[in-house]
Amino acid sequence: MRFGARVRLVTLLIGGPILALAVMDRAVVFWDAHWAWAAREIPALVLDPYRVEGLLRSTPPGRQNVPILGNSIAEFGFDVAVLEQRFAADGLRFPKLTIGGAPALTFGMMADDIVALKPRAVIFVVSAPSLRSRGYLDHVYTYDVAAAAELFTPEEAVSESLFHLHGVLRQLNVFARHRRSLQRALLVRTGRMEWADLQSQAKRIRIRHMLDGSDAWQTWIRDRARDELDNPNTRALGYLARRLRELNAPLIVVEAPVHPVPQLLSAKRLKRYHERLSELAEAGDFTLISTDELPTMDEDDFSDMIHASPQGRARLTDFIAERLVDTLLEAS
Repeated sequence: MRFGARVRLVTLLIGGPILALAVMDRAVVFWDAHWAWAAREIPALVLDPYRVEGLLRSTPPGRQNVPILGNSIAEFGFDVAVLEQRFAADGLRFPKLTIGGAPALTFGMMADDIVALKPRAVIFVVSAPSLRSRGYLDHVYTYDVAAAAELFTPEEAVSESLFHLHGVLRQLNVFARHRRSLQRALLVRTGRMEWADLQSQAKRIRIRHMLDGSDAWQTWIRDRARDELDNPNTRALGYLARRLRELNAPLIVVEAPVHPVPQLLSAKRLKRYHERLSELAEAGDFTLISTDELPTMDEDDFSDMIHASPQGRARLTDFIAERLVDTLLEAS
């Protein structure tokens, strides 16, 4: 075989699958009905990054949007139905963009998509572990090159080069982002699996992490090294606030309520994060609702060491509804 023919054969063997994958990626990305189904059908805290992309792609943009960002603390902490009923006269909707265990960096990476919703305001529930300076990158499933340039220093980008390489690949192709989720969704669509099966699996994983001490709060408490409070997670707050200011949409950062036991174990560290958030609120022009302002939460208001119980959820929802009245009026 001549050299030129060999080159053409190699090009075909390599380029053909790449072209096919690119075509399939575009077909899935522009399949609106698929994303609407994912947003509508996938339960919370199941296949989270895939579900959130579905919500972002299928939610009509407009000033009636007030997204709630965060991890499972935000998911369990606020009752969307109650909020939407409270603000029914304004036609507001409160899509929950929540990913279990997600650090704040996740939502900084989503800034373009959140801004594309053209929201009236955005609620961002953060906890100290979600703002930590170490051990969080394996919980970041979203990526955006432009945002990464704003959120990482050159030194951080070099030291975590593998994370950025994987992130670029995920950004470029839907199958790199959601391969396993797409496979599981296909099993559900074909009747070979139920969402309840995936919910049970996710719940077992959460329980196992709590029992073996590997959830975000427990690992953060055990890490006695001093946190660097200027990090990609804390920068994400200021970056998202700046992007939203272009729309006259305030960012409302809510410090997550803390169970009495972790509060006792980490009082000094929690105080440092509160002080840092206060500084960022002043510099980044976002509204901070601190734990000092939240209703007093005792053990009955939590279902475990982290998440609100139904009683706590009702109290937090009523509180945030009252706080939103003036803020949303000003942003209308």
